[in-house]
Order: sequence, then C-alpha cells, then structure tokens
Amino acid sequence: MVMKNTKKKFVIGIMVVLLIAALFWFFTRNGKETEGKYTMVKIDRGDLEAVVSSTGTLSAVTTVQVGTQVSGRIAKIYTDFNQTVQKGELLAMLDTSSLLMAVSEAESSHDRSKAQLKQSKQDLNRMQYLFKENIKTKNDLEQAQVNFELAQATLKSSQSTLERTRINLSYASIYAPIDGIVIARNIDVGQTVAASFSSPTLFLIANDLSKMQILANVDESDIGQIKENQEVRFTVQAQADNKFTGRVSQIRLEPTSVNNVVNYTVVINVANNEGLLLPGMTATIDFLVGQAKNVLRVANAALRLKPSQDMVEGLMKRFAARTGSGSEKSPAGKSAAAAAPSGGGFPGFGGNGMGKRPKDIAMLWVLDPSGMPNAIRIKTGISDGQMTEIVSEEIKEGMEVIKSITLSAEEQARQGPRRMRIL
Repeated sequence: MVMKNTKKKFVIGIMVVLLIAALFWFFTRNGKETEGKYTMVKIDRGDLEAVVSSTGTLSAVTTVQVGTQVSGRIAKIYTDFNQTVQKGELLAMLDTSSLLMAVSEAESSHDRSKAQLKQSKQDLNRMQYLFKENIKTKNDLEQAQVNFELAQATLKSSQSTLERTRINLSYASIYAPIDGIVIARNIDVGQTVAASFSSPTLFLIANDLSKMQILANVDESDIGQIKENQEVRFTVQAQADNKFTGRVSQIRLEPTSVNNVVNYTVVINVANNEGLLLPGMTATIDFLVGQAKNVLRVANAALRLKPSQDMVEGLMKRFAARTGSGSEKSPAGKSAAAAAPSGGGFPGFGGNGMGKRPKDIAMLWVLDPSGMPNAIRIKTGISDGQMTEIVSEEIKEGMEVIKSITLSAEEQARQGPRRMRIL
C-alpha cells in the first residue's frame, strides 16, 4: 500500500515538473517571438523646436545702382571694387569733348537769339513812332509786335537749350549718391556707354554691410506660421560651422509663382558686425515657429505605425470586454465595433460629429506584461520632423513603444490588401 502511494506521488511529481517545463517553454518562446516581431523605441524627455525651412539670398539693406544719363566714352575711373566711398565723391568721368561742343553751340545760339531780340525791340519802337506819325499802317505795327514776341520765345528756347547742354556736361562726372562700399564696377577706361533708352549701371554701392537682409521665399502652405519679429536661424555654405540669427522684419503681400507653387517674400534683418556674410550668399533658413522645453518625446515613426490585423482585433476584444459587449449584438442591438466611439472605431477616440478625430490626438502601441500589444491614446504637440511632443497620463519617460512590426508570411496573407490605419 505504501509502495503504491509512493509511486502515485512520484508520477504526479513528474507530471507537475513536465507541465511547468512546458509552460516555461511556451512563455519563453512566445516572448522571444514577440521580441523579434516588434521593434521598440523608448520615450525620452527633452526640448523640441518646430521650424519652417526655406532658402534666401543675402543682400545689403540699401543698395544703389549708379548709372549715367548721357552717352559717351569712359575717360577716367577713380574707384574700384571693395573701396569705401563718401557721398558726393567723384567715381568716374566721361569724355567731355562732344558735350563741350554742344555747350559752345548752345551759347552761340543763345547769343544770336539775344541779338535778334534786341533788333526786334528796336524795330517795334520805330514802328510805334511811325504809326503815330501816320506813316505806317496798323498792320505794320502788329507785325513788328509779333516779331518781337517771337524773338522773346526764341531767346527762352535757346536759354533752355544752353542750360540742358550744361547739365549734360555736368552728368559726365559720376558722383557717389550715398556713403558705402563699391561691390560692383561694370565699366573700364575706354568703354563706351549708351544711355539712349535706359541708364546703364556703372557701379553698385552697398550702404552698410554691417546690417544686411535676407529675401526668403516661403511656400503659401507655411506663410501662415511666419510672423513679424519672429526669430530666424540660418547658415551659409561659406561659413558652414557658424550659425547666424536674424528676425523677420516684413512679409511682402505680393505673391510669386515658382514651378506652379505660390511663394511670398519674407524680409529678414541680419547683423553682420564681423563681416562674415557677403552679398549674394545663399542662406538656408529655419523660422522658429514653436518651442517646447523638457517635454516627453517619441519618434515620429511610432506615431506613423500601421497596426496589424491581429493588433486591431485584439484591441477591439479588449474594448468589447471593457464595455460589456461581445462579438454578438449587445442588448442595445449594437456590436462591439459599432458600440465603440466614432473616429476610427477605437477606444479613446471621441467623435466630433463628423466621424473624425482631432489632429492632435494619436495612438501609441505598447506591450502589456503578457507581451500582447495594447494601444494608448495620447495628445501630440509640436514636432521637429523626427521627434514629437506627447502628453499622456499613461505614458512615462523610459517606457518602450512599438516603432515597427515584422509580419510573417502567414500574417501578411491574413492582413489582406487593405490594412486599417489608426493614425
């Protein structure tokens, strides 16, 4: 009898050990499969900045094109590239030979007009005397009066012509209109410039290179986030190790179309006290449109996760169990999927009357203690393109969330051509 009880206990002990080993193998295997199936990423805490990126061209705040109003050959040049000039300083001289001849001809014409006026005045006085003596007729007197008035008009015309030729002669001397630096010289001695239709540009003078501006093109989809006095950071290729700052001073209302995309010009004021920035440089710009300090962050890939069909079905079963409804219709006549809130049919996503969830509401997937995926509703904040701010009472710093899923061939076949996307 004792031997039978001992054998029975021995068999039961062996069975218990085998059962424990089987359970251990099952759960270990299941955990390894889960570990290999999901790629996890940790929730961390840090700072985030939301930016709008653009490009633009550096230029001086005030740039003046110096031209000429008369045609001629360049006789002398008194300045060169990168030289500092003062307002009123002589920059260049045109050949004045033809201009001096024009002035001389105008003076001769003016002297002739004065002599004709003097003669017509004498003729008028004589005609008035003869008319009083009844020697000349009234018609003769009127003709003399007309000749005198024509001589006056001719004198005025010759005076205007003389002044114009003298002004043209003064235009042969090219002076600096402002204080600044010569950043372009488009002429050489002996070159002929023609100012018949438009004034040619001889020099380009920048007023003050310690204060510059960037003209940036911003897409119409981003222009609503740009505000005056907004902080801007930018880099240039020539100073790749340096980061520069500026502020938005103006948003121009005139639209421009580039490759069928509407853009607006944003003017950015920049300090250039060290002289590292040069006109014409291309700036890569970041407009700082949002900032968050010491917030929970998650990789954007976790927010873009597409859950598998098994994950969706498991989530719906959890929701059905929590709400007391099963796969069969509930007492109210609705299935679990229909009883779930609108906005995707998943728990935690309240509807807004249109069957859509708010843009700042998303879902992160985590693994529960049994290794099964579960979804947690979160609220999103600003994003820097790689990380996004999240707000949730259930998500803590250091937690791991699912970043991507590796499906087996069987799961891919079961998934079908369409996959329900929660985010």
